[in-house]
Amino acid sequence: MFESASPLPDSITLNGADYFCLQLDRLMWQASGKRNVCTLAVTLAERLTLADLQQHLSQRPAYQWLCRLRLRAGLPFSLAKWVYVAKAELPTISEHHLADSDTLPDGLLSAALDINSQAPFKIDLLQLGEAESVLVFTWHHVLMDAHGGELFIRYLGMPAALKPPSWLALDGPKLPLKIRGKIASDMKQFLYDTSCLPILSLYKENLSKPQVCYRVLSFTPEQTQAINEQARQRDAGFLASAFYLAATTYAVAQIQKQRGLLDGDVLAPVPLDRRKRGAPGAILGNQVSFLFYRLPNAILEDVPTMTAELITQMKALMRSESPGHYTIMMDFLRRLPGFLYRRLLKAPTKGLMASFFYSDTGDSLQDFTALFGQSVKSAIHYPPNMYPPGMTFIFSRCQGALQITLAYMQADISELEAEQLLATVSGVLLGNQG
Repeated sequence: MFESASPLPDSITLNGADYFCLQLDRLMWQASGKRNVCTLAVTLAERLTLADLQQHLSQRPAYQWLCRLRLRAGLPFSLAKWVYVAKAELPTISEHHLADSDTLPDGLLSAALDINSQAPFKIDLLQLGEAESVLVFTWHHVLMDAHGGELFIRYLGMPAALKPPSWLALDGPKLPLKIRGKIASDMKQFLYDTSCLPILSLYKENLSKPQVCYRVLSFTPEQTQAINEQARQRDAGFLASAFYLAATTYAVAQIQKQRGLLDGDVLAPVPLDRRKRGAPGAILGNQVSFLFYRLPNAILEDVPTMTAELITQMKALMRSESPGHYTIMMDFLRRLPGFLYRRLLKAPTKGLMASFFYSDTGDSLQDFTALFGQSVKSAIHYPPNMYPPGMTFIFSRCQGALQITLAYMQADISELEAEQLLATVSGVLLGNQG
């Protein structure tokens, strides 16, 4: 049924990070009518026909397999699983014809994948005149993280003769239950302590299913080199992401200051890829933990000080094995019924889980130059945007160029404020302000 060298089972148990993403999906659906889905839009330099795309996919049994997975939550205190349903229908690949190459249809960026009854992965094909095509890949976050999605998309488009990648992460040795329970309890207390102070945020309460909007800011390779030099000058060293996060926090604080509400600290949980550096790692299953940063109100307008503070906190969190302990906690809690798990998630901050969400996907798209035999012009991540706080920044680097995707709720942030946010981030990154 599957590649003989790397068969997949008829069911896959959700790991701790998967179950965490599932509960975020429930919270998002309750608060805003949105699902926890990820999107990667890949622009090809030449036109790809629907027939050619379908021909490529027909040679990928993994695509048929993955699209027939359905979530089975199971009984309380049992582990949720993906189950292969042989008779499930494959998702339809929709083809769209667009005149404006800078605009994606809103419906493609607001997919509501119901993973109990629908495929957790789908593809849309956009035709831009006669010259270019855009492939929009959408998948549910419970199935894969951003890097896993990238790996799967590369697999779909690579020559058939190449060896398929690793599908599932191997289970590592587990600590005794008592030790895991103690670590989970200590980590929960750390989260309560970290998030106990007021939180800077732009969201507005009691919004009814707000519309999510996206804006993309792209830099040239030359500007990206200048930004990396700015990061070094701000003492970020090779940890440019700390500089990115400081610039983002500064931009949000400026909007908050204009509103007269700059009166709290910033809480920013930042995903951390647990794959071994330099190795592709597994495709399926979320392989992330988190670093939890809290930036005091007193330094929110000082980018160098924030950068230094973030690096200091990161070193302290790594020394205390905080990411590993958070992973243990997620794994330990995945037998909890969903309603109890979600109560634990919301309790520290009374439902507001962050000041804003931030992620840096790293350099995984730097060598992404071809797909389905075509040259890749660009690849842009569109992240899920949880409400509250209803604002997400995702940084990525593709073919030497840095780019930022801002996701925001239309009712929270005006178009003018969204423009100002990205303009301010750009100014700080390029050394023109902050």
